[in-house]
Amino acid sequence: MEPRWTLPPRASLAETLAARMVEAMRAGELTPGERIIEATLAARFGVSRGPLREALKALEAEQLVERQPGHSPRVRSVSPDEAAQMVVMRAMLEGLAARLVAARCTPSILAELAAQHQRIRVAALGDRTSEWRDEDWRFHEMVCRHSGNEFLLRSWLSMSNLVRLFLHRHPAFEREGPEGSQAVLLNHDRLLGALASRDPDRAEAAFRDVILESGFSGLGVKPPPGIRA
Repeated sequence: MEPRWTLPPRASLAETLAARMVEAMRAGELTPGERIIEATLAARFGVSRGPLREALKALEAEQLVERQPGHSPRVRSVSPDEAAQMVVMRAMLEGLAARLVAARCTPSILAELAAQHQRIRVAALGDRTSEWRDEDWRFHEMVCRHSGNEFLLRSWLSMSNLVRLFLHRHPAFEREGPEGSQAVLLNHDRLLGALASRDPDRAEAAFRDVILESGFSGLGVKPPPGIRA
């Protein structure tokens, strides 16, 4: 299985540290709202504070870490309102990405997405929860990359870590076993079918609706005015 968080081919020490801290957040070793003690982390990773501070600045830019003047940095917390806003933004971005992909969906693009869809299926049917979640996320990233719109991709990437680390740690998103895997398979059958149709309207609606439906159902809240889920 590929690493969950990939690094540039020649990652700097700061980039490596940032990736390791993201892993710690995903594993629950660094929790939302937790104060980050530089000396403790530097000792844990066996590094000086210089590259660690660079890594923390990078995570601040990704909104994974927040810092108040005169206080130590903390792992970013997400309020219910912010989580709902992220669901809407993700649905709009991926809906647009799907529209663009459907309009330019070559056989090679479709084959790549179908192969990724199969990886999700194999992991889900094997009840390998962590693995199918990772493969699911890769599928959505592939769609954004194939949109051909660099600004859309950058917007998606800028919020993807925050969405994945916090929104999907909400209890309702932590469904394991047959219920969770069956839901993701049904959704992805729908998404891949919409892209394969090469109908931009259908593809956009499918991605937007699946993300809104699953997102607001998981959060247990109603969508904001003007948004149907």
